[in-house]
Amino acid sequence: MDRFIIDAMLGRLALWLRLAGVDTIYETDLEDDRIIKIAASENRTILTSDANLNQRAMKEGVQSMLVRGAVDYRIAKIFHEFNISPEVDPDEARCSKCNGELVKISTDEKSKIREFVHKQTYDHYDVFWYCPDCDAVYFQGGYWDNIQKYMEHISRLMEAMD
Repeated sequence: MDRFIIDAMLGRLALWLRLAGVDTIYETDLEDDRIIKIAASENRTILTSDANLNQRAMKEGVQSMLVRGAVDYRIAKIFHEFNISPEVDPDEARCSKCNGELVKISTDEKSKIREFVHKQTYDHYDVFWYCPDCDAVYFQGGYWDNIQKYMEHISRLMEAMD
């Protein structure tokens, strides 16, 4: 599977790639030289909206793609180009905050995450996903329908690209 490093201008793209389970480095303070170095050493594709960064990377033999257009189009274009399924499976997703690998916490283990969520959330949900790298906790709350609807929207945009 492809792995990416994304420049500071494409944060929403990073979010959706991570939710789709794609290993994606994104930090708002990475300098262009560092992005190229990381991409080269870790065999990652640079996704950027910066034409200069794209050209520099390609001159140095680093795979890079210039990403332009409206946010939804950008996301659909990358998913389409790299054959990424527009689906969010929490068992496969990565941490949307830090890119860490999530650990599923079942009902009998949920005391492990008690300190990281509100009491009402803890009492209402039984299955959680925990990021040991940044202590973020995820669950299929009310926002879950919006995530699914957005991925359906991306899927329709991808179909129009064929």
